[in-house]
Amino acid sequence: MRIEDMDYVIDPNTGEKIDMNKLLKEQRYAKTALCNKFPFFNILADKLTPIYTWRVNTQATDGTRLFINPAFTNKLTLQQKVFVMAHEIMHCALDHMNRAKMSGHNHERSNIAGDYEINGLLVADNLVDDSTIKAIGALLDHKYDGMGYEHIYALN
Repeated sequence: MRIEDMDYVIDPNTGEKIDMNKLLKEQRYAKTALCNKFPFFNILADKLTPIYTWRVNTQATDGTRLFINPAFTNKLTLQQKVFVMAHEIMHCALDHMNRAKMSGHNHERSNIAGDYEINGLLVADNLVDDSTIKAIGALLDHKYDGMGYEHIYALN
């Protein structure tokens, strides 16, 4: 049975009980909030299949699926949920996975460079502020503002 089909799940690391119905509702609300503010995200958000899993620590995408750790996501505020969703969609919009593959880039360094690019763009577009990003431990450094993924990758 898929995690998203269950009423409740237990975090294997902490034993915390997570109400999946509530979490799924909050995720739908976050998607609606994101798409109302930035309609551009709507088409991309609809193309990503959400997969709730313990195999990722936070959230991640492979370009077609959005992997969501229930425990991480359950602890986020609505604004943080909107940010993380926008962040993962931006990896797809900016084609980071294919750009990294075509360039033979290291996966971890590539993800870091993409994160800096995306988070700077989301702050510049007023989707989120620095404090929201930093509160969840996401990467943000304004020295990379205005730089693209490849430039940031080369600097790291």
